Formats: sequence, structure tokens, C-alpha cells
Amino acid sequence: MYTEVSIDLKTDFYSRYGETTGQLFFERTGMPCVLMDSGSHMLAFSMGCGVRAYGRNCGDVLRIMNSDSNVCYVHFTDSGMGAQILYKQDLQNIDGMKETVDYTVDKLLHRMHRGRSIAQPGGVVAICDRYGSNGYCAYVSHSTARQIPLPLSDVNVMLIRTGKKRLRTDTESIKHFRSSETRRIIAAAEALRECRIEVLFDMVNESERTIEMLFSPPRESVAAIRIAMETDGVFAARICKSGIICFVQKGRTDNAVHSIASEYERRMESPAGIVIVK
Repeated sequence: MYTEVSIDLKTDFYSRYGETTGQLFFERTGMPCVLMDSGSHMLAFSMGCGVRAYGRNCGDVLRIMNSDSNVCYVHFTDSGMGAQILYKQDLQNIDGMKETVDYTVDKLLHRMHRGRSIAQPGGVVAICDRYGSNGYCAYVSHSTARQIPLPLSDVNVMLIRTGKKRLRTDTESIKHFRSSETRRIIAAAEALRECRIEVLFDMVNESERTIEMLFSPPRESVAAIRIAMETDGVFAARICKSGIICFVQKGRTDNAVHSIASEYERRMESPAGIVIVK
């Protein structure tokens, strides 16, 4: 999927670090998308967008550069254990991106047999990378992660970005939400093992209704949800950390993007960023 942009990144790598001899290594990690999380249970997967990185062993200094900002991290290493790394983010200013960058760089350093790294693999990024990619979903139950099918061959995943306003929460509401969310996650996981994706959509929609009832989301988020669910081809929509996650029929995705964007701007008098992430 990312052949052309990966070639561009490789060209950028050589323009910054020079075309000297030495093996060039590549790593890519998808951004984590948490569908539902109750604390004890979670369903999540790796998006099609994320972080790509090239690296080459070189000298005594570890140099890690962001191709978008030109910010370079420099770290002195043991003799002969240096490296040159260039990475690129597919999306900017999104929750979880820093963790995804750190994890990708760490994976690349391990691939390059470098003894030191700037991050430790772990958390939701690592779980999604191991269990929730290439057509699968990561199902976590009491700290045990498993891989279950996520049959989205006829479905695109859309992210609507409306701003960074947070949900208003309180202890009692969180307790009620987590209890019902655990039930929804278990039901969705059991259905996904049989590739019944429609049950996941039902649970995602029910989870969203519970969020709205307990946490009074920002009006921008609620408007985006309403508009998405009124749009032909959209199966499910839910507030997540990065915005509004939507599941939409592939054949109707283009029309859905146009309809949601124009209707949101009409109602809210401000644009909404829409990105297809899977």
C-alpha cells in the first residue's frame, strides 16, 4: 500500500545521509486503533496508516531524524554502534503517534542489531503490531492478548477529526461504563471468531450510545456521530481518542466522505478532517 511513499522516503534518506555503502533496513508500524476498552478487556487493531522508517548502521553516533520537521535526535553510542535513521509519519498531531514513532524506531534498531535503543516495546502499539494487523484484531482479556479475525475486506475505516476536546468523566460513570463495555467486548470477540462483523458494529454503536449517556461528549463529536450514522453506507461510528472512528462500505466511501464533510461544515460552520485509515 505504501510502495510509492516508501520510495520517496528512501530517496529522502539518501539525500540527507548520502549514498554510501551499507545495508539499508526498513520498518513500518500501523497506528493503533482502540475500538473498545474497559480496562480489563480491549479490542484494537493497527491502522493502514502509521510510521515508516529507514536505517543504516554507521559510525559511533545514533542519529534519528523526522522527515517532516527536520528535528534530529543525536545520541552517542558505544564504538561502532551508531546508526542513521529517517522516519515519516502518515498523519500529524494524532494521539498515539509519539508512541508509534518510538516503537517503530525501536523495532528498526533491533532489526539492525544495535544494542541500544531509545524506547522499549510495549503497550497498545506493540499489542496491535503483534496481534492486530493483516486482517486480525487484538483481543486483550485480563492482560492476555489473542489474535482474532477482523474481516474488513468490504469495509473501509474512516477517521473524522473534529478537535481535541475531552470527555467529561467521573468515577461513578466510568465504573458503569466499564462494566457494560466488558460485556460488549466479549460479545464482539466471540462473534469475530466466527467472522460475524455485524455484531462488532452493533457493539460499537451501543458503546457510543453509552458514552453519550454517561459522559456528555463535546457537541462537535456528537454532531459528527449523528451525521456519520445518517450517511448511506456507514455501519458504525464511535468516539475514540483520535476523533470519530467510522466503518463504511467500500463502494460508498467516496460519497460518504463528501457527504459527511459538507454536512458537518454546514451544521457546525467549521471543517472536519476526514482520513481513510484502513
